[in-house]
Amino acid sequence: MKRLATAMLGFGLAAVAAAQPAPLHYDQRIGERLPLAAALVDETGTARPLGYFFGARPVILLFGYYKCPQLCSVLERSTLDVLHELQPTVGRDFDVIYISIDPTDQPEDARQEKAAAIKAYGRPAAAAGWHELTGSEALVRPVAAAAGFGYRYDPLTRQYAHPTGFVIITPQGRISHYFLGLDFPAADLASALRRAAQEKTGEPVFDLVLECFRGDGFTGRYGRWAWHALQGGVALTLLGLVGGIGWMLREEFGAGGRRKGPQA
Repeated sequence: MKRLATAMLGFGLAAVAAAQPAPLHYDQRIGERLPLAAALVDETGTARPLGYFFGARPVILLFGYYKCPQLCSVLERSTLDVLHELQPTVGRDFDVIYISIDPTDQPEDARQEKAAAIKAYGRPAAAAGWHELTGSEALVRPVAAAAGFGYRYDPLTRQYAHPTGFVIITPQGRISHYFLGLDFPAADLASALRRAAQEKTGEPVFDLVLECFRGDGFTGRYGRWAWHALQGGVALTLLGLVGGIGWMLREEFGAGGRRKGPQA
C-alpha cells in the first residue's frame, strides 16, 4: 500500500514538472572574464570586438531581445529607474551594454532602442556610453554563456525564455556582481559599480528565478485557454492523488492511526 501511495505521489509530481519547463537562471561566474574578442554589431551597423567597449569604465551588461512581449521591457524600465537614482552617470562613470539574444534583431532595431533609452534616461551625453549590440547565434551564445546567462528559444511561441537581471563587469571584462530579478537598490548598485571600477569582485547573490517567457506551448485562437486548462488539470490530478493517498492510508491504519488487523 505504501509503495502504491509513493508511486502515485511520484506520478503526480512528475506531471506537474512536465507541465512547466525547468526555469532558466544566471549561473553566477564571479571573477571570470568575458570573451572580449567576440565581434558584435553595434547600433551604427559596425562590427566591433566586445573588448572595444571595455577598458575605461565598469559596465552594466544586460541580455534580452527587442521583440520580447514580456519582462524585457519591464527589466529595462526597472534598470532606468535605478539609474535615475544614481549620481554617477552613464558615459562618464560607467557604461551600459545591451546584447540581443535574437539573431533576427537588426542594427536599426538597436538604434531605435538606444534612442528610446537615452530619451527615457534624460541625459543626452549618456549616448556615448550606451551600446546596443546584435549578432548571430554563433557569436552571441558564447558571450551569454560566459556571463552565465541561460536562454532557449521556443519555436511554438517564437519567444525566448531567459532570466531577468543584469551583470556588473569590470573595465577589464571580468564579472564582478549580479543583480537578479527586477528590484535593484540604488545604494547596492552604486557600491557594486565602485568595486568594479577598481577591478574588485563581489559575492554571489540570492538566485531569484524570474523567467521571461509566456510559457504557453499552445498556439492558435484558444491556445492560451488550453494552457490554463492543462495547468488546472494537472493541479486537480495532484489534488486527487493526494486525496486518494489519504483515503488509502485511512483505510489501512484507521482513524486512530493504528494498522487494522485482519478481519475475522
